Amino acid sequence: MPTLTFTGSQHRLLLPEDIKDRATPWIQTQPTTAYRTADQAPFRRMIDFWFTAIAWAVSHEVEPVEETTGRFFVALGPNPNDIRNFEEWRADLLTILAVRVFGVNSPDVSDTRKIIDLANRYAEAGAPLLLDRLEESADLALPRLYVVADILARLVTETALQSSDRSF
Repeated sequence: MPTLTFTGSQHRLLLPEDIKDRATPWIQTQPTTAYRTADQAPFRRMIDFWFTAIAWAVSHEVEPVEETTGRFFVALGPNPNDIRNFEEWRADLLTILAVRVFGVNSPDVSDTRKIIDLANRYAEAGAPLLLDRLEESADLALPRLYVVADILARLVTETALQSSDRSF
């Protein structure tokens, strides 16, 4: 299956307003704040946090919400104000997630609207849990980048240990 193009038409990325408010201190670029360093705010953009929330939900086997309650924060698409460069690896991973959820023979795995809807639902499910973990691990003496790196490194190690007996 070729990589799907998520920017050929407009797709709205969503997160609940309270989650966006809680995530803001962890995001480098925000229209209402001065630029922060990666040490202060380890996620460069809200879309990076959104994508990490999806990964967090999947890795913790959290089901997506049934229906999004989130509000628009950015669009993927061809318009000047849209994100027009959606990295291929992100598209590939969302497509793999769609195959996992919808099934390999489902027509939904090639429908970018349905894939983005699924991604929004996973992001909404995973974001509060990710933020809870980030906030409980935050330390005023430790840069936030180190907090995120430590949490993600532990998650990778745990996942590798759980999968060590598998053969592919």
